[in-house]
Amino acid sequence: MRLRGVVLGVMLVVVGCLAVISWADEPTIFDQGVAAYEKGDFTAAKELFVKALAERPDHPVIMCWLGSAALQANDLADAENYLKQALVKQPKYPEAHNNLGNVYLAQGKLDQARAEYEKALEQNPDYADARYNQANLYARLKQWDKAFNEFNKALELSPQDVNVHINFGQALWQAERYDKAIREYETANKLRPNSADILGALGILYVTTGDNAAAAKAYRQSVAADAENAETQLGLGIALYNIGEYEAAVAALKAASALDKQNFAAHYNLGLAHAATSDMAAAEQAYRAALEVRPGDARCLNNLGWALQQLGRPGDAIEPLEKAVKADPELAMASVNLALAYEQSGDKSGAQKQWEAAVAAFPKSSEAHFGLAGNYHSAGEKDKALQEYLVALSIDENSAEAHNNVGLIYLEREKYVEAGAHFRIALKQNPTSANAANNLGVALERQGKIDDAKKMYNSALELDEACEPARKNLERLAPAAESATG
Repeated sequence: MRLRGVVLGVMLVVVGCLAVISWADEPTIFDQGVAAYEKGDFTAAKELFVKALAERPDHPVIMCWLGSAALQANDLADAENYLKQALVKQPKYPEAHNNLGNVYLAQGKLDQARAEYEKALEQNPDYADARYNQANLYARLKQWDKAFNEFNKALELSPQDVNVHINFGQALWQAERYDKAIREYETANKLRPNSADILGALGILYVTTGDNAAAAKAYRQSVAADAENAETQLGLGIALYNIGEYEAAVAALKAASALDKQNFAAHYNLGLAHAATSDMAAAEQAYRAALEVRPGDARCLNNLGWALQQLGRPGDAIEPLEKAVKADPELAMASVNLALAYEQSGDKSGAQKQWEAAVAAFPKSSEAHFGLAGNYHSAGEKDKALQEYLVALSIDENSAEAHNNVGLIYLEREKYVEAGAHFRIALKQNPTSANAANNLGVALERQGKIDDAKKMYNSALELDEACEPARKNLERLAPAAESATG
């Protein structure tokens, strides 16, 4: 007989103490205590065992049951006392050693706990529960090889024990042996189908290993078993977001935030999911709800500012972005977004200062250099702009807009070959850019390559029939109509 809690994480086995003694045909006080224990009413069981011990003083079995009930009721001092008394009366009592080991473990006396488990196993090498408890002790000490060895021995003795599989999986998880941890939880799921806790743990493990589709499946099953668990709904929402099912992610994350209004992650991720569906107004509200829970979170402040920028409210975005930069000076994107907010709100001086600050703080940020280049470009400081564009491209060469802008500066300086090279790269990186195609046509025309230029102007119009510069360039190059003769 044993009693275990149905929770994930380390679970100890507190066993009953063998012989269920009875001295009459009718149930005795001791029998009533055992019944209460098995129902999980440990306080009542303890009281009944005390009465039974008064009838049969010094009886080791009653003492063991009484100590076990006290342990389950978290009365550790009483538990230790009664279990020690039982072992004085009956030294070869593996169940009492096992439960005393659990008392010591609960008290943080790890060496004493291990000694008791070892005594239990010396007296009964096939005692699966003692091996299981010792495995949990080794896991707590992060002595992984010893822990895994004991878990495997426990499973050899009791292969269908779901809790051993769960705790083995938990230990493997802590040791970052994720694939093997998944195997143990999958086995536990087969042994105990539709357990919301086991399925939820599988969901976390699948996300950890990057298998978001499997995570979403596990979380959906967990939600079906228990829809009122905020953390499970949160996990489902994250997994769905990661596989691009944004609308479904919104539904799950709404449920998570409704179930636990103080769950920062639920509100924050709901903001991300709304943003992915382009519902920026809803994203703003979700980020604000997250900030009510955690006011100084830099990433959330940054995302709120970004959402406000997308809503065409750059002036409103400045305050949360300034707070984000102050909260985390290392968050590059917040500095970049703040500079953009100044720029979009018409504060050119503030924008330039912030772009320069962003470049100084994050010299490896292509976005910061590109933004500063754009600021210089619009202010007519072409030398500085070109320098910053080239730095941005040295960090990240895959910016069609930066290549196009460099090409424009070279075009103005009559460096037509260099300009054409950058326009070609811009067009290669963004084949649908009519602007880049037209600009390449201009560079070719300036090199005297008229036929090639015409082809690029036509390409620009094919990409965008409303590209007026390309139309005008073609009209300018069209041959004049022959004069009429009479």
